[in-house]
This record gives sequence, structure tokens and C-alpha cells, in this order.
Amino acid sequence: MKNKVIAISGMPGSGKTTVSNKLLENYDNAVYFDFGFLFRPLTYYLVNELNLTEEEIRKLVESKKLEDLIHIGYKVEDKKVEISINSKFYTFQQLNTLQMNLDTVMVGSIIGDDLTPVLGNIVNDLKENYNVIINARRPVEAYPKLDNHIFLECTFDERSKRKMNMNNESLEKTKNKLSARDKKEQESGFWKVYDFTHIIDTTNLSKEEVYQEVVKEINGVKNLEVNLNNLTLILGSYRCNKNCPFCIAKNNQKFSNASDKLETLSDTFKSLEQANITFKRFVLSGNGEPSFYSCEDLKTIKEALIKHKNLFKNFRSHSSGNVFFAEDKFEILNDDVIPIEFEILRVDLDPQIDSQVLGYDKNYLESPLFNKANIVKCDIALTDYLNTENLKERLEEFLRQHPSIKTVRFKKLLVGDDDTTKQGTWTRAHALNDEQIDVIISSLGLIPTKDGYTSQDRKIVYKPNGNYDEDKDIVINNGNIGDYNYNVYTVKALVKKYGK
Repeated sequence: MKNKVIAISGMPGSGKTTVSNKLLENYDNAVYFDFGFLFRPLTYYLVNELNLTEEEIRKLVESKKLEDLIHIGYKVEDKKVEISINSKFYTFQQLNTLQMNLDTVMVGSIIGDDLTPVLGNIVNDLKENYNVIINARRPVEAYPKLDNHIFLECTFDERSKRKMNMNNESLEKTKNKLSARDKKEQESGFWKVYDFTHIIDTTNLSKEEVYQEVVKEINGVKNLEVNLNNLTLILGSYRCNKNCPFCIAKNNQKFSNASDKLETLSDTFKSLEQANITFKRFVLSGNGEPSFYSCEDLKTIKEALIKHKNLFKNFRSHSSGNVFFAEDKFEILNDDVIPIEFEILRVDLDPQIDSQVLGYDKNYLESPLFNKANIVKCDIALTDYLNTENLKERLEEFLRQHPSIKTVRFKKLLVGDDDTTKQGTWTRAHALNDEQIDVIISSLGLIPTKDGYTSQDRKIVYKPNGNYDEDKDIVINNGNIGDYNYNVYTVKALVKKYGK
């Protein structure tokens, strides 16, 4: 059976050490790795042997010279991992004093995640031979692919009583010490939880009950692989240089335009990665034209994509065509680091007809940037404005003239019977029906596939619109993860719904 990595974290006095020790007793081939076993000896070395002040430690870390001073080793003794600094192991008495508690929090907050690769390497090494139980404040940063992350919480009063009895001191003194430690840990982000974290409130539970809750969680299904279709970032602006009469964004403004919260995007991607969720494609959709956003916003999106590019197989940006006249924004989106496909939408190959129907005044096909694009996908809405005469030959010529277009996809326009909006009325009047579409598909010589039709070279395709829920299409809007039915999900809820 594959060895597991289980992280137990939580508030001081919530029962982390107790439940970890019981897991050690009852789980075969398990070792206990308290990440404090790294920070405590490191703190002792910096503060007590080198006699460094807080400011000197900060400068040492910021100058990236800390790792030049230390060599970190480890050994497993009585099923517990002990850490050495420069081949020296310190005693329990040296590392466990009130001052060391405070100093360790201080050093940990300064170093932050700088030593997480070291922690991750040690865990990887241990996992080869053991089930690894981690007691950690920031376990996910050090080892993102945890099998379980369990966070123990408890009321301040109950934790104070426990610490008072453990240390045989007055309740007032215990509360003062615990309050100071709580404050430092919260400020340092040591109580961070994630969508996949299982939180257990130990306030009214016995030690055995806490243990059973933890075992129940460990034995559950964890880290399922979840493969979804599109993750679409729907920005809040409805600005566009087109005036498409069938515009879905204008017809259906249920997505929020309050705030894009792009500062949270990278963290959202990270939480999806940590839950083993992947997507076929990332889609940037502005409910209009993404190139009307600032360069700063587009850079924020691009940086998040680069940092978490393994979350997606492909990348796409919807565009009205305006991006091909905005060189600074085009350059942000069009590079080889993240090969973004631009998706454009037309009703006809003829620029004059297309611009008249869709209400734009500049022919983006003539922009020098258009043929510099790495990849363009051209959607053609199937309406009665489409000139079907010699369509196959005209399409072939269209693709020859514009080599950046790798795919032409014909798109059926759908509208509900009860849609009385201007867009819905236009669509009912001009959208082609199935019989008319079949004639076009036949004239193009497209071959049937599992989910539609395609040309032999796969450059021309027709795929009837799918069901967003069944196709596993997810959106991010206003900083929230949701779907096209306007349901909002936590990452844990996504795993529960789509995991197999």
C-alpha cells in the first residue's frame, strides 16, 4: 500500500501532539515529523550560538545567505524525526523553553517559506519508507500533495485550562502566555486552512474522540484526480467595440461586475492545484473585450497563469478583434511562455457583411498583428447572414490568406422560447435551424465524429453546443468559483461533485 503524508496542524493546546502520538502508536511504519523540529534547532543555532538579533536574522534571510551558513540533516529516533544543524543535534531541554517558543515563532515568521524545499525534500525522502505524520503550521507550502490536512481548533478558555494543567501554573499566567503565542501565530499565517482541510473542533471531545475523528478522515477518499473542461475567468466589464445583436453577455448580465479581485487569482489557482484538479483549458472572457482592461490587470492574469500553468492544457482569450489594434496588450497575451489562442466570432467571411451585422468599424483581419498571433480560432455563428455559395472553396481561401487561423468552428445559436429580450428576438429571427445546418455541413464534406463533425485536416469543425454542467465547465467571477448556472463552489465541493 502506498505510503501517506498526513499533516496535523492547529491552535496551541488543541491536541496536535496528543493525536499525532496516538497515530504513531497505531499506524504501522509511521514516523512523526514536527516541522518545529527544523525551526527550533535552527532558532537555537541563530539566537543562542551565533547570538543574532531579530534584525540581523532578517537581513541574513533577505540577503539569501542563510543556507550558506547551515547544513540541515536528520535522523529517525523512536519513530520521530530529529533535525541537526551543521551535524549537531540539540537536547529537548535546550529547545523547549518559553523563550524558545517565542523566538521560534519570530524566526519562523522571518524565514517564512524560504526553507520549504528542504522540508519537502525530507518528506519525500521519508515517504519512500514510512507513512509520514506532519505537525506543521504551513504544511501545504512545504508539501502540496498531502494525502490529508487536518486542522485542530479549540476555544481559548479550554486551551488555557489544558496548558495550565500541563505546565502546572496559574490560569492567569497561562492565558497571558497563550494569548501572546496565539497573536504571533495568527499574524504569521500559521492557522491557514484550505478548501480541502478537514477542521475538527476538539473543545468538547475526549482524546479518544479526537483520534477517531482523525482516523475517520484519514481513511476517507482523498486527493481524487478531477479533470474538468474549461475554467473561464469572467471579468466584470461589459465594454466591447462590437455590437453583436445576439450578444450573450448583454442578454444575460447575471455575472457580477462588482470587482474582479484579480489579486486573489493566483491563490485560487493554487487551491485548485492542491486539490488535484486540472482543466482542459483556461479561457479569458471579459463579458466583452479583454483588451479593454489595463496592462496591469492583464499582466496579473498572465503571471498567475505562468505560475500555475500545469493546471491547464491549453489557454484561450476571447476577443472582438480589438486586441489586434492594441500592441502593448497583444504582446502581453501573445508569447511562447503561455501560448494563448485568440478566439474571434464572425457571421460571414466577408469583412463588409461581418462588420455591418456585428457593428464594428475596423477590419482586424488587415491588422499586421493578426497574422503575428500564435493561434487564432475563428467561430462562425450560423445565421442567415452567412453566404453559403461556394462556402467550402471560400473557406479554404480564407484560411490561406490568414495562416494564424488554425481552426474554423461553426457555431449554432441557441435561444430559449421565453427569451423576450432584444437579443433573443434577433436570434429567433436569424439563427439557422438544424435542417439548414445539415445542408451546410454536407456541402463542406465534414465527417461525423463522436461529438460533432470535422474536415479531414481537422481545421473546420462543427460541434453542437454542449450542456455546461455535463461538460464540466467552471467559471471564476468576482473572485468566486462557480458554474454557468450561477452556483458558487468551494474547491472541496468541486472535488465532491466531479471527483471519481
